[in-house]
Amino acid sequence: MKNKGGFTLIELVMVISIIAVLLMAVGLTSGIRENAKVHSAAESIKALRTAAESYVAFGNMTYNGISIDGLQMLGYLPSGFSPTGSNPWGGDYAIAPDPDANKVDIFLTSVSDYGAAMLSALFANSASATNYSSNTWTVTF
Repeated sequence: MKNKGGFTLIELVMVISIIAVLLMAVGLTSGIRENAKVHSAAESIKALRTAAESYVAFGNMTYNGISIDGLQMLGYLPSGFSPTGSNPWGGDYAIAPDPDANKVDIFLTSVSDYGAAMLSALFANSASATNYSSNTWTVTF
């Protein structure tokens, strides 16, 4: 018999199986990374909310005039909190009074669709509203 160069059926099945397992592993780790981003953003949102509530509790009647710089200057946020390019998706954090001055809006830019959906689900019970438009996610407290 002549020995023909090539792969056996078993070798091909093994290679395809290995590739399939690697693709599944890559898919799983990307989901884990996105969940970690959501968790990190949620913690920052909670810190901003707490700082905003402290702003009102200690002398201000409404959220008018609130800003991240002002919250840092008053000591409600750590001075190391950076609003620019620091959210887990590489976007910005911002805080502003809602049109109803008794409420505050917190904004995150450059948020993924999945991240926005997960954040909305996380804050569904505690927020007045959430909104996602043009990669900007907003929560109102």
